[in-house]
Amino acid sequence: MFIGSEEAGVVLNGINLTGLTDVSFSSTINEEAVVLLADRGINRKINRGHVIDCTINKTYMGKDKLQEFTGITNLSGQFQFGTGAIDFNEASISSYSIDVGIQKAPQVSVNMKIFGDFKPAASKASFASDYVLEDLGIDPATITLESRQSLLQEFSFSVNFDVKPTFEISSVKSTSNKLFSPITYNAKAKLLVDEQEFIDVTGLLESENFNRSVSLSLQNTGSSVLNTYTVPNASLKSQSTSIAAGDLVEMSVEYLGLDLNV
Repeated sequence: MFIGSEEAGVVLNGINLTGLTDVSFSSTINEEAVVLLADRGINRKINRGHVIDCTINKTYMGKDKLQEFTGITNLSGQFQFGTGAIDFNEASISSYSIDVGIQKAPQVSVNMKIFGDFKPAASKASFASDYVLEDLGIDPATITLESRQSLLQEFSFSVNFDVKPTFEISSVKSTSNKLFSPITYNAKAKLLVDEQEFIDVTGLLESENFNRSVSLSLQNTGSSVLNTYTVPNASLKSQSTSIAAGDLVEMSVEYLGLDLNV
C-alpha cells in the first residue's frame, strides 16, 4: 500500500494521476495440491487465473480522468514508488464512486481489477499530466432531483461494472476482459427542502417511474461545469424527512439506476 507518499504515484493509460491519497492492491493465488500414491510426493498447480484487486482513493481536484476511464476494458499503466515501478495491463475499473459534502473537498474512490501482467518494470514509464488543479470554492456542487434544485448537504454517487475475464488453457493471465450488462448506479443525497413539495411516492406499485431525473454537477468558481454524474433510468428506492434548524425540512433520498453496456 502507498499512503500519501510524494515518491509514489499511478500512471494510468499514460496519465499521471494527481490528488492521490492512498493506493492499495492485493491478490490471492488459487492453488491445488494432490498427494501422490504411497506418499511419493505432492503435485501442486495453480488452478485458476490470477486477479489483482486495486483500490485508488483521491481528492477531487477538477475534471476527473478516472471517470473518463470507466467502461474501458484494456487499461494499462504503472505503479511508481521510490526508484521502482510495477507494470500492469488488461485492467478494468469495476466500481467508481464520489462523495460530496459541505465545506470539504469531494473524495473519489475506484476499484480496479487487473487480469494481465503485474510485474516489476525495467524502468519508470513516461507520462502526460493530469487535468490542471481547479479552484472549486466552498460550494462546488449542484444537485438536480426530479427536475428541481435543492440546498445540498451530502451526496454520494457510485457505479458498478460486471467485469469478466477470458483465459486460455494453461494460462494464469487473461487474454481479454469484457463488461456485461447491466451497469448499476446508486445515488444518495441529503438536502434541505425550502418551499418545495414532497416527492410523491404514492402509487408507485401501480405506475412505477423508472426514468426519474437525478444528476450532480461539480463546477469551479467561474461556474464552469467540470464533471456531471447522472443516474440513468433512475427509480426512487427510499425517502425520509425531518425538521432541521430554521424550520427547513431535511430530506434524505436514495435512487437506483440500471443501464445497458453500449
